[in-house]
Amino acid sequence: VTVSVLYWSSTSATVTAMATGARNAVVFAEDMYECLELHYPRLRLVEAGFNVHVVGPEAGHTYKSKEGYWAKSTSQVKDVDPSTVAVVVVPGGFCTDRLRRIPEIVDWLKAANDAGAVVGFICHGGWLPISAKIVAGKRVTCFFAIKDDLINAGAEYVADERVVVDGKMVTAQTPEDLPGFMAAILRLAAA
Repeated sequence: VTVSVLYWSSTSATVTAMATGARNAVVFAEDMYECLELHYPRLRLVEAGFNVHVVGPEAGHTYKSKEGYWAKSTSQVKDVDPSTVAVVVVPGGFCTDRLRRIPEIVDWLKAANDAGAVVGFICHGGWLPISAKIVAGKRVTCFFAIKDDLINAGAEYVADERVVVDGKMVTAQTPEDLPGFMAAILRLAAA
């Protein structure tokens, strides 16, 4: 079993993994995230031995969930090379409406997707991949309130599957789907 210990470096604003061979994963954070949809994937990825970067608009900033729970970012996108990332998770809540307004974050997600990362989004998380223009032609699911946004972006919306896998994209509808969502992400990342 490999245990990743992460150290925050205030001088370099980067996270250093102290585990040999650890692969990088990014979980996005911004105010109004859905608590379970950020922390459950983050912890499952740590448990699986990934070097997990919690990425927000600012490094070292504390973001609050819809429920008031906190997540402290370890990095900004400029601190993480998208070509070195194996997994990206975009949580739901309304954080993705904020994240998609930041061109560097949108461009970074597109670059990570193009480099072959497994990209997972859940609930309202689809807003950021829509803005990154990576959903066209993909079978996806989401919280029903944003299905029209995904359809208008060229995705095929699947209403009757709680978790949908299309290539290296994994999507899910609600926090209830997190176990299947993360199982699919970890399965793809291991391939």
